[in-house]
Amino acid sequence: MAPNTALSSESLHDETQLWKDLSVDSWKNSVRNQDSVFYDLYNDTRRRIIDACHKHTYDVVVEVGCGTGEVIGFLEGTDTPRIGVDINLDFINHCKATYKDQGLEFHVADAMKLDEWWTSMGYDKKYKAPLMVCPNNTIMIMPEEIRDTVIDKMRVVAGIEGRIVITYWNGRMFAHGVMGYYRKNSDLCGTFDLTDEHVDWENKKIETRTSYKSEWPTSNDVCRWMASLHIDVEVVEPEMPDTPEIDHIAEVGMGVFLWLKGVSPENSSVGSARDYYDNKDSQTFYRTVWGENNTHVGRHDLVAQDPELANADRLTKIRKAQELQEECFMEVVKSHYGASKVRCMDMGCGYGGLLRNMAKNDMIWSAVGIDISGEMVDAATRLSKENPSLTFYRESYMNTSVTADGMDLCISTEAFLHVGPGNHEAVLREAWRVLRPGGRLIFTDLVGLPSAPPEAQVLYERIGLQSFQTVEGYFETAKKLGFGELAFEDHSENVSTHYGTVLEALEELWEKKDINIREESKDRMVDGLTKWRDLAPSCLQWGVISMRKLEQTEHSVLDETPSF
Repeated sequence: MAPNTALSSESLHDETQLWKDLSVDSWKNSVRNQDSVFYDLYNDTRRRIIDACHKHTYDVVVEVGCGTGEVIGFLEGTDTPRIGVDINLDFINHCKATYKDQGLEFHVADAMKLDEWWTSMGYDKKYKAPLMVCPNNTIMIMPEEIRDTVIDKMRVVAGIEGRIVITYWNGRMFAHGVMGYYRKNSDLCGTFDLTDEHVDWENKKIETRTSYKSEWPTSNDVCRWMASLHIDVEVVEPEMPDTPEIDHIAEVGMGVFLWLKGVSPENSSVGSARDYYDNKDSQTFYRTVWGENNTHVGRHDLVAQDPELANADRLTKIRKAQELQEECFMEVVKSHYGASKVRCMDMGCGYGGLLRNMAKNDMIWSAVGIDISGEMVDAATRLSKENPSLTFYRESYMNTSVTADGMDLCISTEAFLHVGPGNHEAVLREAWRVLRPGGRLIFTDLVGLPSAPPEAQVLYERIGLQSFQTVEGYFETAKKLGFGELAFEDHSENVSTHYGTVLEALEELWEKKDINIREESKDRMVDGLTKWRDLAPSCLQWGVISMRKLEQTEHSVLDETPSF
């Protein structure tokens, strides 16, 4: 829609002023009209936004450049709060007068300073997972020199748990747009001739006599643009009805959709973990070395006891150790639930292998896998497509869309360490919220030894933490929240062996040129794995921690009253 753009008063662009002065009547319904060449794209954009709100815990939708509200004002079927921002005061006044839905508000704001405005309004305290939208080629109507900044500001506001979607008008359909849209909307766009003075057919650009400018990129154009911003995106199959969770570009009819995750604040361990697992080299490493089912520590002590595995190669031992660990984990679950099927949530599900294994063993009634990594969620969904009882969401396991008291069991494997001890109360509180009374949280995690030497700081820093949680720390927090029946099954001797085996497997694959990752990534991985291997015996514990939801305490549920 109309762009939310502004520069300093000393350097206003002609096209920016054009949009500030544009009348409501000239813009309204130019896209939403059923005769518009963009009508199908308009409806598909709304559908995807609504679907995203249903599938995730986005707590607000923010349209940057809302124009006369044809997108933000027509998101039927979602009760997610909505905010429209635009630079044109007449547009904002029109929206305020036209759209009276509860939870819908409009503001004049400058996209170049979107993060500052967001904070000044107190929205950074109120909302933690914004879905930032900039539809209908708005970004390409903005002055070229501010587009990068606007995208950056949208990603900053989206943060760790939010996401942004930008729609472009498809460069492959440029001629159709010139004749079917611009020619029919001269009151909006201005008049022009079909000459090189106004239409650049090769580069898919138009500039009319009123200084209206627009560009129509192809998916490859957008991909190159993102690469210049050091944003790694994948061009997916055209005309996909679904929206993958990875950062991606998709051509759909008259449009090109760009979906990006938000930017992690500095010193955010959660954001660092998400960005690490979404990295292509990291994904290649896990799929090649650990396998495309699991990314957790295995029971190498049990592998060593099996004479048939004595001469197995390292990759086989890694994956067999993981299988044995999952068998042992499922036995712990069965010791509490017997043969009963459970409703289960996996907090940090990765590729979803544990849930698939439990389903294969007839332990699952229904299950939800939660992971902050879009790469992991897309892979888990693809690998689990034959099992309708499993669903996967890209969310933070500290803030899920799962209903309260709806789960019999919450599980996790080495995921909680990534958020650090300061956030573990939030992790356990979310498990407490979704568990039914008497439900259990059973998980494995790498935790710190209370007697760990100063060298342990090296491990903390590897994943952006100040320290690791301890078993006793978990237990204290659990009791505070109303959990009981606390237990820890120690298998710490496997940690050093596991990381050492992974290290040797990686080095062997690299030597044989059987793993396609950058050398700098390989070197960083080797350094990290070496530290985990060497420091684990003196610094870490690992095993199965379990607890049961028994009662509600004053700390079990937070006061949800806004803090401003």
